[in-house]
Amino acid sequence: MQPNCIYGLVVLEHQTRVSRPPSFGDILSDGVNLVLRRRALSPLTASALDDVARGEPFRCSAEVAVNDPDVDPLLTEVRDPAARAFLAKDIRAIVTAFGQLLARRHVHARLTLVDDDACRKLHTDNVTIRLICTYAGPATEWVRDADVLRENLCRIDVDVDTANRSILRRPDALQRAQPGDVLLLKGEAYPGNRGRGAVHRSPPIRDRGLRRLVLGLDEHELG
Repeated sequence: MQPNCIYGLVVLEHQTRVSRPPSFGDILSDGVNLVLRRRALSPLTASALDDVARGEPFRCSAEVAVNDPDVDPLLTEVRDPAARAFLAKDIRAIVTAFGQLLARRHVHARLTLVDDDACRKLHTDNVTIRLICTYAGPATEWVRDADVLRENLCRIDVDVDTANRSILRRPDALQRAQPGDVLLLKGEAYPGNRGRGAVHRSPPIRDRGLRRLVLGLDEHELG
């Protein structure tokens, strides 16, 4: 039987690839603001998740216990049995790993099916550490520190596309995760990381008629 998901061997440290098995704990290291864990979804799982992504947009969120997580509140809009079974198992494992990393009893989780471009501007997050996993559709894009002009991150004098171009030192600097990959992003609120948050964005999808099925985890619900 083909496994649902194959865990890969990619870590970004100082936003530079190093060839050793990844660990969520690497994000706690000084100078590390992004960790990417590559995972390849099986064709059957990817197909089931793509079917979910063709449904109506939704946003389900919940405070989830780290030990014995109940993820059913996140899956109320997922009807397909195969997709639901995979997501339940995968999200439980991710919640436990993320919660243990942060030494939390609960984490805030949201499973969202989006069809808009709400986060297409390059930015950093005012969080400690955020986890993002795109299950279907184009996945999160990010920029290595060496390719970022941080003084342009807060530009509001131009349109979004112009602002994004001004943030990049070179036009081809955007990196992208793949469906199934797990991204850990260190934000501006992480102790000692002010001005060093991982720069990223959601890829634009509206004009392409695409949708994204995305899991997000945070230390707590943001106001």
